[in-house]
Amino acid sequence: MLSRSLKRSLVVLAAGAVALVGVGAPATSSPSETFVRPSFGDGTLPAGCIVDRDPINPDNICYHMKVGLNALDSPKIDVAVLVPVSPVAERDMRVAEQAVQMWGEGVDYLADEMGMEWLSDGVDMNVTTYELKVDPTGVLTKPIQLVDPEIVVIMSNPAGGIGIGIDPVSFAGELGIVDGEGVPCVVEDDPFDFSSWQAKDGFDQHGLENGGTYVEDCGGVGGNVCFAVNGAVDPVPGASDFFPLYELVAHEFGHCLTVGHVGDGADGPWGPTATNDIMAYSTDPPGIAKCVSTLDVEGFALRMSKYLDVNGDGKVTAKDELIPNDLAGDGFSSFQVQHPGDHAYASSTGSAADCPQPDQGSVPLAYGSFTPTPEVTTRPVLRTGKVSLSGGKVKVKGKASNVALGKAPKKRSASAEDATGDGGTPITDLESVKVKVDKKFVRATMSVGQVWPLSEGASATAYSLLVSGRRFDSFIGAGDLSGTPRVMDNGTGYYLPDGTATWNADDNTVTFKVRRDYLADQQITAPYTVNAITGYHLRSNDWVATADSVPDGLGLEVAAPRMAKRDQRDAKVAKKVTTRTTTLTDGVTKLPVESTLGVGLVSTVDTKEYFTLPVKEQATVEVTLEWTGTAFYGMSVDGGSSQSVREGDNSLTVTVPWARRPLSITVDPQEVLEPSTFTLTAKATSVVKDTDKDGVPDVADACRTAKGPSTGAGCPDSDGDGLFDRDDRCPTKASVSANGCPTKADERVEMYVDGRKVASRTVVTKHGSAGFKLAAGAGSLGRGQHVVEVRWIRDGKVVSRTKRTVG
Repeated sequence: MLSRSLKRSLVVLAAGAVALVGVGAPATSSPSETFVRPSFGDGTLPAGCIVDRDPINPDNICYHMKVGLNALDSPKIDVAVLVPVSPVAERDMRVAEQAVQMWGEGVDYLADEMGMEWLSDGVDMNVTTYELKVDPTGVLTKPIQLVDPEIVVIMSNPAGGIGIGIDPVSFAGELGIVDGEGVPCVVEDDPFDFSSWQAKDGFDQHGLENGGTYVEDCGGVGGNVCFAVNGAVDPVPGASDFFPLYELVAHEFGHCLTVGHVGDGADGPWGPTATNDIMAYSTDPPGIAKCVSTLDVEGFALRMSKYLDVNGDGKVTAKDELIPNDLAGDGFSSFQVQHPGDHAYASSTGSAADCPQPDQGSVPLAYGSFTPTPEVTTRPVLRTGKVSLSGGKVKVKGKASNVALGKAPKKRSASAEDATGDGGTPITDLESVKVKVDKKFVRATMSVGQVWPLSEGASATAYSLLVSGRRFDSFIGAGDLSGTPRVMDNGTGYYLPDGTATWNADDNTVTFKVRRDYLADQQITAPYTVNAITGYHLRSNDWVATADSVPDGLGLEVAAPRMAKRDQRDAKVAKKVTTRTTTLTDGVTKLPVESTLGVGLVSTVDTKEYFTLPVKEQATVEVTLEWTGTAFYGMSVDGGSSQSVREGDNSLTVTVPWARRPLSITVDPQEVLEPSTFTLTAKATSVVKDTDKDGVPDVADACRTAKGPSTGAGCPDSDGDGLFDRDDRCPTKASVSANGCPTKADERVEMYVDGRKVASRTVVTKHGSAGFKLAAGAGSLGRGQHVVEVRWIRDGKVVSRTKRTVG
């Protein structure tokens, strides 16, 4: 059990030890109200999901987490936290411990909510913290020797740089790891020098994070040791470095628990991105520390299933091992795909906004609690239509819905003021925000102390709008001489159309208008919660830190009118097969200094080239990049059903089987060794054949003879229980069970006529609601009036009912 057995102890080398023990037991919580089931097994995706990770693929609505990052080889996880001596070492210790505690208690809590008791019962996590004392010359008073830890968390520099430094020369060999039999495994000369870790072969520093992970295979009884190295110790209590210590420790510790990024890391982008996840780079939600998600738990469970009795047969065998549902992944790592309806956090409500918060104050030995007190968030509402007595049957249609508690906002506009001077500088200081929603747009105007001068070019500041947890960043990119702000969806990496944001230096305002149909494509629907945010950028699209927010807490809640009828976003379907060729450029020259090395910008100027290919008819599109000279290019073609890549001599061809919206093409000059000129062409062949007539052409339809929805893989989920029919043993009977067949634990709707049950069927309402039809023979009904009652049964109790008199 993770949180129940979590132990803390502070060990001061050459001093005494103080033991800290005590955590809360998990309880039933609201995440279980929305979570249906984990989907494990290669190709066994949740209904509605696809493996393609293109963030602007219109069919890609699900979350994708990279998994299997560390070969953690035991469910007994001993964690050592090493804290350098400093005036605030006790606070740094507590912050690091709480980051580990957040994982321990959070996984324990969510695993029970997800029906994975084998995980919460089978994993033990124990934490020991060491504050390292040195003499006035910087020499340790006692060497460090850690016995068989699975994870070592290292704070690599003292707070604010004002602690007594560790002498790297005298510290050589002072960090030693031995296995359970005392056999030495790892010796690190200077564990508190972040640069010494950066220099190690195999150290994985994640993008701009001031931290990373390193794994050493100790072999024998010692197994693997994962080092979570954290260089961003907050400078002083109450102030934050660019990467706050708590979030950084928690994020790197997650990597040591084998889970990877969720789309916006240096190895991305892919999407959609769960920007509130602790494994995301995003600072969403602003001003709130993150916590564990159900997706994190699924990723961790994959590794732990190798060592625990998953199926409950009393032994651990190969039958217990769980497989990611996207095993092939990117060719290097597997991915776990999760439906957004199953995504919840280890909080009282399942919302990231309610994540338990660490105690980062100056009071010694003050710790937060990370096992939430559950809150009921919805109420069951049953609605039925007119009862029919035709055709010798009694029939009724209805919907069982979980309706959110509390009053929904009714006003379509709202505003908030903010204290002046709390944003660091006039350019980042927000004064107010006004929000208004109409049929097409979410509109917002924020007042700033002083808008970044457009004439200055690339902005070190971003003015951003947070809409229901998704951040939209407006900024002037590096090398952009037009002075026109661009807007990037931080969750997808997609750039919204020009004009989405405007900066007005005359009245110091920034105005946004974000299309609601775009938000709907991203599963963001009304009512909306809106914040205005300012932040610092290092480069053209790298968010560094939040400067100011208004409101400071949760956002403004606004209602919305019915959304306007969408513009026709999909291209028309051709009546016959035709082929068109388009030249996107007949020559762009790149120089060696423009090389990106495949890791993004290596200078202040974005040297990638961007193109848009209109799609007039739904088609299979081949985009071909050819170049001269000695060079290596990369190319992505986003916005279609998927993409495959074919490499040639000085050429790349990307094929998109089904394109029905404009394609976004990025050409990346990864390594240019001499001046090189590239050309870009596209061949579009219209797609016509659609065997099952479901709107998904055969070239992209995974179920060509079974009519499914007109989005996604084209495969049906007939009973609406989150399992594709192909994976469902009972495809016409809804259930939350792993195989899709009803059990006593499932919800049901039952029809009674004059008090006698005549019809029943199971429903799954965890993702909000479920429609149903009930029918029974009416031959035994006599003349006169009859009472038809429909009951909604959950956990053996009637939670809602309707009655109608007919006849």
